[in-house]
Amino acid sequence: MHQVEEYRAYVLIKVHSGKDLEVFEKIRDLQHKYPLTEVAMVYGDYDLVTRIRITRPKELEDFVFTELRQIEGIFETKTLITARFAEFR
Repeated sequence: MHQVEEYRAYVLIKVHSGKDLEVFEKIRDLQHKYPLTEVAMVYGDYDLVTRIRITRPKELEDFVFTELRQIEGIFETKTLITARFAEFR
């Protein structure tokens, strides 16, 4: 039986001042369309971080270019794709 490789990607997001909560809620609503596992408002250079599980690069491309970057208020994203990961609970 062939096991499908799964990757994680983190997308760091900058939004215009005052748009944080509105953008957060729009991204949260995308969980029904994409395999998002988390969205968080953060302190620092970026305003939001989202995490997505992917098995194909096309999934990430669709999420970032077709959906995420089209949300009003987002003006910059940076995508980090994991090389290896371990989850702890």
